[in-house]
Amino acid sequence: ILEEVGLITSPYISSGKIPTQKGYRKYVDQLQENPKEEKQITTLFEKYIQEYHLSKSKESLFDALRVIAQLSGNVAFATIFNDKTSYIGLSNVLRAPEFTAEPEKAARIVEILEGKARFQSFIQTLDTTQDEVKIFIGEENLLDEIQSCAMVVTGIETNHLQGAIGILGPMRMKYGYNKALLKSAAQMII
Repeated sequence: ILEEVGLITSPYISSGKIPTQKGYRKYVDQLQENPKEEKQITTLFEKYIQEYHLSKSKESLFDALRVIAQLSGNVAFATIFNDKTSYIGLSNVLRAPEFTAEPEKAARIVEILEGKARFQSFIQTLDTTQDEVKIFIGEENLLDEIQSCAMVVTGIETNHLQGAIGILGPMRMKYGYNKALLKSAAQMII
């Protein structure tokens, strides 16, 4: 009967029956919404969307770090709270005369950046907000390893990330320029 009304067909004599276009249409038109399937798909899609947005936020953060390192000529760093610390531009600082003349100072900067957990904990204690840029010079940095440096830092907060970004470099850095650069670069982060 289904074959006679055009809902199924047999492409070959020895083959099984398959739905026709009309058969698929009849099936689809009679589909009832299944709340369980819809909830399952919605849950899966929400998870995918959250992961997608987090990935895009992190990507924009790393793009901002590249711009900061390039334009400041210093180390650009970011700490995502409950996640990790990243930095770009270490070679910028290692080329600075202050550090080429005193390799021990350079080594200490490398040590603190590579010991990311300690640096991240330190940045979290600074209580930064996205509306404020803080500047720490020399001994104000509180960590012995970076007391030969200056640091400019601001908080970041998006729907997907919370943390801080900053610039670490020699005390002779361009403070006003770096402060403005940090404010502008923070706007890149989505």
